[in-house]
Amino acid sequence: MDEDGMLKPFRQRQGLAAPGPDLGGWYDNGDDFDPDKNFHGFVPGHSFGQYLSGLARAYAVTGSKQTQEKVHRLVKAFGATVEPTGKFYVDYRLPGYTFDKTMCGLIDAHEFAGDPNAREVLRRSVDAALPHLPEKALSRVEMAARPHKSIANTWDETYTLAENFFLAYQRLADERYRDLGQRFIYHEYFDALAQDQNALPGKHAYSHVNALSSAMQSYLVLGDEKHLRAATNGLRMVNEQSYATGGWGPREAFVEPGKGLLGKSLNETRASFETPCGAYGHFKITRYLLRVTGDSRYGDSMERVLYNTVAGAKPTLADGTTFYYSDYNSDHGQKVYSKDKWPCCSGTFPQLAADYHISAYYRAADGIYVNLFVPSRVRWEQNGTHCELTQRTEYPRANSTTLMFNLARPETFTTYLRIPAWADGKTRVAINGKRVEEEVVPGKLLALRRPWKNGDRVEFEIGMPLRLEAVDGMNPNIVALMRGPIALFAVGDVPAKIRREQLLGAVTMAEGSEDWAVAGNSGKITLRPFAAIGDESYRLYQSVGAYEARRPYSVAKTTP
Repeated sequence: MDEDGMLKPFRQRQGLAAPGPDLGGWYDNGDDFDPDKNFHGFVPGHSFGQYLSGLARAYAVTGSKQTQEKVHRLVKAFGATVEPTGKFYVDYRLPGYTFDKTMCGLIDAHEFAGDPNAREVLRRSVDAALPHLPEKALSRVEMAARPHKSIANTWDETYTLAENFFLAYQRLADERYRDLGQRFIYHEYFDALAQDQNALPGKHAYSHVNALSSAMQSYLVLGDEKHLRAATNGLRMVNEQSYATGGWGPREAFVEPGKGLLGKSLNETRASFETPCGAYGHFKITRYLLRVTGDSRYGDSMERVLYNTVAGAKPTLADGTTFYYSDYNSDHGQKVYSKDKWPCCSGTFPQLAADYHISAYYRAADGIYVNLFVPSRVRWEQNGTHCELTQRTEYPRANSTTLMFNLARPETFTTYLRIPAWADGKTRVAINGKRVEEEVVPGKLLALRRPWKNGDRVEFEIGMPLRLEAVDGMNPNIVALMRGPIALFAVGDVPAKIRREQLLGAVTMAEGSEDWAVAGNSGKITLRPFAAIGDESYRLYQSVGAYEARRPYSVAKTTP
């Protein structure tokens, strides 16, 4: 990305020389924004902080000096645009939304890329933004009740600010950021969730999942169990109205439970899940909860979203063309790009891609958690002993993974294996070829504590049954076929109705293939994972009962 182009909206709004290209789309300054028709110039510079964050995290992953140098140049140049009155935010639609991302980028530049200017630029950025922020976190209803220039001005997300203020406090040890974190706690939302009241229906989906991470930071910094209950209950309520892919929020909003509205959405929208943004928010909250509670079901939830949503997203292109929504429409779904350049999902995607590396393993006081089954290597110190674990696997195409230990000397610690809740009785764990004596319980962590030595090998075979999952409780005959963590999408010519036993009789097309075949009444039906789908049309949910499904469709006749 052109650095002058990234900085241009800030320089222009400050009245500075602004060389470089206009990036276009949401990112430009512009005067033709229309919330009903045209999102050009919607939130100028909105995702700058996300790109900065993604670069800083990528440097932490790769050690690339070029990446680190780019972070340092961007922070220095951005700092030159920041002045005390916050001129940038004058007549700006979503000041909290954009400042939150800017703050995230600056604290990540400090933490992960060792930027020498980030701390001071953050301090001045806070001074510039505060006059343009409300006195507390405001819900969209509260914003709509106040005077506003247009409906778009009521879409600000000040209720997500607490997480990054608290992170700034933890990383920089400045009490000011702790106080600001407390100022922007979303009390109305968290209080309801803590009391197990479902506060989700009708709310903007991604930002309210993102707000759950603010609840977790509120808990970690302030120690109030109420905020932990809010995050725990909130994510449970999200999962209770999720699609089989783990995605949620049709048309970017949560539905009212118990009315079959998730099933109804299959015929009403192609905006089924805000994919990179939603996956980023989902990964964050599941990481927080997994680390605090040790409950392996959060790893299951993370895994489902990884493989069935963002792992199949089309790549962001150099001109800002971005994959935004996963489409689960019953007529047919298709992967298409957003019509707008540089939308929100263009910013979360690079952060999410860097964060894959912090989701596979977690430290425990007495060892290590193995959360995701991915080809990888992790190194850590255990009681002063250098430890290395290498994971070799073709999961989830294959149902097994092998962990190899390389230790400087024998060391006693615990290796925790996540046993997915969907795993069946064929699940086996062996160490150096001998089956373990510990009980393997689906939905729990298996704790393998023993003296480990160099060359030890853990072989983990996971039973992956085929099963059907209904879209919601009111539509039991609209189902998706699942194998382990993977949702299988029907592609090609798909009949209006398929029998349950036909779906459950699916077989792999060939050894090593990701395609599955179902024997339909008029020939084979092909199913494949979302990540293996290109431009072909597909259908996630199949009708297996009384529901009157859509007509069959032909790939050749469909258009995005």
